[in-house]
Amino acid sequence: MRNLSLRVIVWFVGVPSLIAVIFLLPFQNHLVFNILVIAASGLGARELATLFERKDAGYRASGYVIPLLGAALPICELLILNGVVSAGSRELVIYAVVALALLLQVVRRENEGFRHTLSNSAANIALLLYPGFFLAYLVRLSAWNSSSVIILTFLCMVFFNDTMAYLAGMAYRRIMETRARNRGREWKPKLVLPVSPSKTVAGFAGGLLMCPATLLVSAALFPDALTAPTARLILIGLAVGVATIFGDLIESA
Repeated sequence: MRNLSLRVIVWFVGVPSLIAVIFLLPFQNHLVFNILVIAASGLGARELATLFERKDAGYRASGYVIPLLGAALPICELLILNGVVSAGSRELVIYAVVALALLLQVVRRENEGFRHTLSNSAANIALLLYPGFFLAYLVRLSAWNSSSVIILTFLCMVFFNDTMAYLAGMAYRRIMETRARNRGREWKPKLVLPVSPSKTVAGFAGGLLMCPATLLVSAALFPDALTAPTARLILIGLAVGVATIFGDLIESA
């Protein structure tokens, strides 16, 4: 029930707010939206670092450094987008942040901490790539023609994927439980992937198919913004659907 409540809040509060930001504040290559992306990347890095701390008691990182690791590449993309730095700065930022992640291990003050140098270095570099490297592409989208439509379409594909996967899985579960109850049996779902036992094939299929469906509807509504052939739109939609599903599973892992 809590998951459903969160999804309702996202749809009736989060989505309208994003639409307003994307369409009503498009100035300076969607500066307001990109600032939100940078903030989300920093917060995402903080959340991921919390998961690392639970897995590895020896993991330590500064509360100031972690958001910087997550937000570094989206910030770099925003500066490139506005002509402040050159495109070659991406590589420089990656080198600098990786160097920082490694140097942080050198200044440890307790000998015991050096036992975790390898895992800490890997964890900090992961914070640069996930979510920062991926979210940096949202900033890139804002440089395209018809960027408002493209950004909103992409976000809706992700939201619809997650919501439809949840609804399809829940409906499938209830149908199977009702059928089994009518036969005097107890229905037990088949395990699809151990990493996320509650996921069902129906949920995977529902979420996956919702992405190309959303993209095709958007293309029909905004033909000047999304001009690719139908077959290519379907392939792009399926690719986003697969990436969304596996992103969820990776976080579960």
